[in-house]
Amino acid sequence: MQLLKLFKIILFYSKTLSSGFTGFNKTLLIIVSILIMSSPALKAESLIKCWKNTDGITECGKRIPREYYNQRIRYIDEQGITRKIKERTKTPEEIRSEQELARLLKLEADQKRKSKEYDQVLLKTYLTIDDLLRSLRSKLDIINSRSKILHSSMELKKRQFGNLVRQAANVERSGKQVSPQLAELLDASRKEIHNLQSQISSEKKETEKIKTVFAHDVERFMITKSNRLKHSLSTPSQAKKLHAVKLSCLSEAQCQLLWDRSIEFIREFASRPILYQTNRIVVTDTPEKYQDIAMSLTRLDTRESDSKKDLVFQIRCHPERIGQEFCNSEEVSGLLTEFKTIAYKINQ
Repeated sequence: MQLLKLFKIILFYSKTLSSGFTGFNKTLLIIVSILIMSSPALKAESLIKCWKNTDGITECGKRIPREYYNQRIRYIDEQGITRKIKERTKTPEEIRSEQELARLLKLEADQKRKSKEYDQVLLKTYLTIDDLLRSLRSKLDIINSRSKILHSSMELKKRQFGNLVRQAANVERSGKQVSPQLAELLDASRKEIHNLQSQISSEKKETEKIKTVFAHDVERFMITKSNRLKHSLSTPSQAKKLHAVKLSCLSEAQCQLLWDRSIEFIREFASRPILYQTNRIVVTDTPEKYQDIAMSLTRLDTRESDSKKDLVFQIRCHPERIGQEFCNSEEVSGLLTEFKTIAYKINQ
């Protein structure tokens, strides 16, 4: 309102003193007038404010009651057109809740990014799942070798300790005191046995840690690799070359039945035992002989729907030439054809 009064005063003086105004002063007056008329304060002053009271009923007026300052305010002109909206002021609890949600979303995004980076490292480190499994076996063999040495040392120390205990017992039975030298040997033997037990326990923990890490790596590798592999199985020639098959299911019940039948097929026809089995992957041990048949199965989610899934099944053979020739034989091709019939029978 003060701006409007100022504008009227300027207009009054422009009329009464127009003869004394130069062209420059008139131009300046016009500019000032335009600025005043376009002022947000003046516009906001002329708009009607609307809010909702405590009963949820919309009220409007020129002035907002103090108790509704923090509510959502809608500014409308004389024609009822909304010109501006001021959103409700958030409570401290709402602000903290939004901040916590933002923190969790950022944490989730960081975890996804790190998981994707980790998957890429796996694919660069290992060419096939058998390379990964051989790496696991190599690490476990090293630990097992150390464990055997520790257990052998433990047996030897226990025998030595037993001999010392018998010597001390014989001394005491003869009515004499155990010599300081023998007592020191007993204490030293006890400490050695205790240290060996601690080392054996550490080796067990290291073994379990490696198995846990590799179990995670195997699943991540299989899912990432199969997601790439499935795009190469669109044609029969490519599928035959890769010794793999992709099957799809459209419902949870159908997918579970297909999954169960596929596992039964692996147990029946694979010559290597299953090493890893989760609700996403099944992986048998690596081929050792030239005519060994190892198998892998991966269940993949699709982007089309929550219920539709792809199953990627692959036969793995020995990496040397003779093993790869066996993979191209009619026996292996027949197994792939037989595996396809599982889906056909389920869909009938």
